[in-house]
Amino acid sequence: MSKVKILVLGPQKAGKSTLANILGGLQDGLSTVYRPTAGVRIVDFERDSPPSVSQFGKINVELWDLSGDFRYEKCWAPCQQDVQGIIFVYDPTNPDSEQDLIKFVENFPKALRLKQSFCQCFINYHNYDGTKNGIIPKCMAPLDQLSGSLEDTQQVFATFEKYLTKLLRQLIERQTALENQYAS
Repeated sequence: MSKVKILVLGPQKAGKSTLANILGGLQDGLSTVYRPTAGVRIVDFERDSPPSVSQFGKINVELWDLSGDFRYEKCWAPCQQDVQGIIFVYDPTNPDSEQDLIKFVENFPKALRLKQSFCQCFINYHNYDGTKNGIIPKCMAPLDQLSGSLEDTQQVFATFEKYLTKLLRQLIERQTALENQYAS
């Protein structure tokens, strides 16, 4: 069985834990109670690989849900080991979170030398009514983006499926390139 480790990052109250819980089958929709993550929590689940990358068979997905509170910054280094992808979760109605996102970008994809193509930004509009209010920070502009709401769990699963497929394809390409490099 293959393992995929994905960090779920973003400012406080953006919806990171809810996203991880929905994808991991721990909850069916939004929660009415806000419980901030203390440090990090791991949502671990097994699933079939997407059809177009079926050579993986069953995969173990680890979603590492990191707190958006910078007082837990000391736990970041151990969490960064063996990361294969990052999902940023962002609430555009919170104008104060752009600086937090910039810090997350600096400390994760850039520090890990993880290509932007291994990252995705989920723009979580709370109480989404189809209108997109708020500004998307420049640091998120180069990433694949999905705008929507965690209220729409079908969209959440469909988006994750696309992201996981893309991520697994890129991991295959990276592995093939490494094998070819050592075979030469």
